[in-house]
Amino acid sequence: MKEIQPLSGIKIIDFTRLLPGPLGTHLLSQLGAEVTKVESPKRMDYTRFYQPQINGVSTLFHSLNCTKKQLIVDYETAEGYLKLVEEIKKTDVLIEQFRPGTMAAFNLSFEKLSEINPNIVYISVTGYGQTGEKKDKAGHDLNYLATTGLLSLNKDENGKPVIPGFQVADIAGGAYMIVAACTSGLLAQKIHQKAQYIDLSISDATISLGAIAHGMLQGNANYQKTPFLSGFIVNYNVYECADSKWIALAAFEMKFWNSFCEMVNRPLWKTFNNEDLISGVFDEKKLEQLFKTKTRDAWVALAANQDVCLSPVLEMAEVYNQKQTKDRAVFKEVKIDDKTIKIYDKPYKTYTSL
Repeated sequence: MKEIQPLSGIKIIDFTRLLPGPLGTHLLSQLGAEVTKVESPKRMDYTRFYQPQINGVSTLFHSLNCTKKQLIVDYETAEGYLKLVEEIKKTDVLIEQFRPGTMAAFNLSFEKLSEINPNIVYISVTGYGQTGEKKDKAGHDLNYLATTGLLSLNKDENGKPVIPGFQVADIAGGAYMIVAACTSGLLAQKIHQKAQYIDLSISDATISLGAIAHGMLQGNANYQKTPFLSGFIVNYNVYECADSKWIALAAFEMKFWNSFCEMVNRPLWKTFNNEDLISGVFDEKKLEQLFKTKTRDAWVALAANQDVCLSPVLEMAEVYNQKQTKDRAVFKEVKIDDKTIKIYDKPYKTYTSL
């Protein structure tokens, strides 16, 4: 097989800022699309000014946008507008991340641009969508996690919702859904031979991340009291090791749990029922004490040839040097002026037969 860039030849105009849109269009560029990032000198992408920086521009901005062409143009002037329209005539996809009505105020609405380019795929990314009572409200990742119920699924011992250390909604509900919207929009345009408009709500997309909880609720189960995948059972949990590092055991299926029991020479722990492994039913202190007998890396070495779903809890910097990460070429190095940074490459690889 031969690896290909599936979006090679596709031209994308990117009006997005901050994280969801720029990451989404970065992923599209890594899949082969030619992405042109458009900024007005009056409304530059805020991430340019974050710290740390390389020669006055943040490393975050570089990591999200260094694979794109840059077009800084004041499209509120007649000259700037005409320059932008010429670019739009040649584009396949336009992605914008303003509040509803903003693009129309710039005379860049779907209705207007589909007259200029009748084959365009136009994607509007907002927090809450183009309709509904919240359509004009501002929002960030934490707001979407809160209003979709996901934040309520992660609480500390005092019942306080815990903020994740990464942007779940912005990335899973925003960036990755932009990739899906773009590819499905291009397919729809090819089939129907008409311009396509896609209303992408980050909040709507984020709701799908609670699929298991919703499935249980529809069966009248209280997910809060039976969160098997949230540390409620001892075979799906994290444990501290002898060196104060952590290990993740995810032996949810009994075949993995029983293999784990064999690996650690604890045959009496074997069972064929997850109910037997509920914290409190099974004494979790036994596992806590067991994992503290070895360092994290020693546990990794022990499980290397075992099918037991045991993984090290890596610090972020360790991910770069993980062999699996290198084998898959997940990151690539790019030169920014006199410095080299690592950027995420692509969400998947596409191959064609020779």
